[in-house]
Amino acid sequence: MNRLALPGMAAALAALLALSGPGSAQTAPPAFGPDALIIQAGSMAELTAKWCPANPEVEHVVVLPAALFVDSEQLICDGNPYKLYRLIEHDDPDDFEYFLDPPFTNHVRLGCDGKAGRTMKTVALNCRPLHPNP
Repeated sequence: MNRLALPGMAAALAALLALSGPGSAQTAPPAFGPDALIIQAGSMAELTAKWCPANPEVEHVVVLPAALFVDSEQLICDGNPYKLYRLIEHDDPDDFEYFLDPPFTNHVRLGCDGKAGRTMKTVALNCRPLHPNP
């Protein structure tokens, strides 16, 4: 029964891809810059160069080495400290929770968190704009 549905699904998928072809390249987010959706860095210096100009109104995913979170380092942007740290998940001791916390002095800021296994070498954090409560 599933095999009969596949040819129709393949045709629908091909039509969808054809419709989204050239136009989607024009609306794709930039690979680097303030509005980049994915920020990848291998060191604190690279993270500083990419994170500090990031647009706080745009959601980002930040991909970093887990080692950057070991010593609770700080990232300084415009004189404001962002804290990188990890916590052991109490309900699941095989996991760490990773955080990139913004300074509360900024009116609009990005708050980031993620979860990964303790042995992971690379982690990804979801970052979302945080607005002060009115």
